[in-house]
Amino acid sequence: MTYVESRERPPLLMLFVKYPELGRVKTRIAAEAGQEEAAVIYRQLVAAVLDGIPAGQRVRVLYDDFRAEWEYQNWLQHPALVEAEFCPQSTGDLGQRLRAAFAAAFRSGWQRVGVIGSDCMELSSAIYAQAWCALNTHDLVIGPTLDGGYYFLAMKTDEPSIFSDIEWSSERVFTQTEAAAQAAGLTWKCLEPLRDIDTLKDWQETFRK
Repeated sequence: MTYVESRERPPLLMLFVKYPELGRVKTRIAAEAGQEEAAVIYRQLVAAVLDGIPAGQRVRVLYDDFRAEWEYQNWLQHPALVEAEFCPQSTGDLGQRLRAAFAAAFRSGWQRVGVIGSDCMELSSAIYAQAWCALNTHDLVIGPTLDGGYYFLAMKTDEPSIFSDIEWSSERVFTQTEAAAQAAGLTWKCLEPLRDIDTLKDWQETFRK
């Protein structure tokens, strides 16, 4: 262990989740396959995302306030979350909630902070290792999705403008985030593009590889 490593806190990974209630998750899949199937798929997605988190990773679960915290803890029983913190998301749109989550993490003393959702089954220990390493030499690390969004974003300084004026749930999220990073004078590293699961076709094609 080097001197720098001994003084620096490990990175924090924040996971945004919803409670898998019928009609509240994967609505585009539900429109084709029904609400029950969409909820089943969402649970499988979350399980796959948790399986990809490396051992020892510090995790903060940020849940929506649809259910009480203990219900999320009962649902999300996984080795990756044994020492995880559970915190409610703030109010507002996704940008406002992301901005608040990063601000709270940096206020708590974390020096490298990343966020994921529950849509990308391809996240792996190797990708996390690459991302945290890249953050040593860049201000921002972002993992683009094939549909124009992103599956991972990490920063080592709090830059709230990254989440402003973004057309969330559109194919412009990634390019608008890059533009925001450039406007803020940040350096950034892009990870390999991966597929996230928003539609029934996305889900089916994941298993055709």
